[in-house]
Amino acid sequence: MAEAKPRKKPASGRSKTAGDPQLRPVRGTSAKAAAQTSAGTLESTTDKITRLTETNRQLKRKIFDLYTIFEISRNFSSVLNYQTLLDSFILTCVAQVSASKAAIFLKRDSQSNKFVIAKSKGSGAFPDKEGAFSGDSRMAAYLARLNRPVLTVELIDGFSTEAETDILRMFSPGLVVPLIYQSRLTGVVLIGEKMGAKEFGLDDIEFLSILGNQISVAIENARLYEAEKAATQQLLAAQHQLVHTERLAALGEMSARVAHEVNNPLGIIKNYLLLIKRAAAGNVEAGNYLEIVGQEIDRIARIVRELLDFHRPEKAASQPVDVLTVIEDVLVLMDRQFENTRIEVVREFVSNLPLVMGSPENIKQVVLNIVLNACDAMTDGGRLTIRAGRVKHGIHISFCDTGPGIPPEIIPRIFEPFFTTKEEGKGTGLGLAVCYGIIKRHGGTITYKNTEVGGCFEIVLPAVVERNSNE
Repeated sequence: MAEAKPRKKPASGRSKTAGDPQLRPVRGTSAKAAAQTSAGTLESTTDKITRLTETNRQLKRKIFDLYTIFEISRNFSSVLNYQTLLDSFILTCVAQVSASKAAIFLKRDSQSNKFVIAKSKGSGAFPDKEGAFSGDSRMAAYLARLNRPVLTVELIDGFSTEAETDILRMFSPGLVVPLIYQSRLTGVVLIGEKMGAKEFGLDDIEFLSILGNQISVAIENARLYEAEKAATQQLLAAQHQLVHTERLAALGEMSARVAHEVNNPLGIIKNYLLLIKRAAAGNVEAGNYLEIVGQEIDRIARIVRELLDFHRPEKAASQPVDVLTVIEDVLVLMDRQFENTRIEVVREFVSNLPLVMGSPENIKQVVLNIVLNACDAMTDGGRLTIRAGRVKHGIHISFCDTGPGIPPEIIPRIFEPFFTTKEEGKGTGLGLAVCYGIIKRHGGTITYKNTEVGGCFEIVLPAVVERNSNE
């Protein structure tokens, strides 16, 4: 009987299906897939974290911007000074978006249609005062319709004129922020390039857009406040002028009555004084006394004459007057007195000033009176500076001395009759009152103000006749 052979056991660690390729496990493929899945999950998670981080950063920036705008808006609402408001706005724009410079262009007044530079801040070149944007240009219409910040390059490429392009290039690459108020373009803000070689982001554009809307309202409020303030000041000045004129008229009428009543007995006194002088011809002492009485009578007569001139001035023929010639005539007349009192006269005259219609004698009286007052104020010597130049529809003359000036509390009274700051016996207080009346009759104004080095009388006269260019 044959001996049975023992059966061989399969090798340790081998599967029964090791020889079957269909049943062999694919360990390498599963590991690779798992790794790819893990990598994808990690990448997705990283991407989500990055997006969340960016979103969080943007939210923080928006919160900060909104808080900043809230604080700025509150400050803008409390600032009614026009220039202070513009300074604050420009500084905020430059600092908040890290711009190299910025400039705001606004209309000079409500009648103008040109946007000129009103305030600027930063480094680099800026347009001069003549550079302007037109309110009727294609660029202005585009900005009003767009109502959001736009890149300067976009405007240069398709909307700006040659003059506007020259201005925009000074801020390129940068932003243009339109200022819109009630659907109207009221201003333009130019923002220079961003520092650090960076580009302006959506956050910057959104911030400037909101800020532009806020400042538009604030600027209009400030302008309305300034206009109302100016109108109120003009009204107060007009009321003060009316009261002053009525007071002068009442004083003038009273002075004329007094002068009329004084003139009659004064004439009789002078006649009898002459008779007394003849009767006392041999008495030297009596003659001296009569001489003093005669001088005082002449002084009374001069005051009476000034009273009459103040109320009922001499009617002189009106003619074209060269004010500079009148001033020079007075200065020639006063030359010796200037030399004796060590007063230096400085002339600052604009050539070819227009003529004024009036009385040369009356205007000479005004100039002489003011110059004499300046000499009285500079008893120890000094400098009298006379300036003459053009103003709108007229000429402006100023007489500025280096004297002690006038105490501010009595300046409103210096044109009142019988009011004087001179020592007793040296002034009647009628000189400036007469000057005031003469200038008023010529349709002008006369004012006084203290300066850092003395006092200054200013006269404005309407120019009705242009000087011939051939003169």
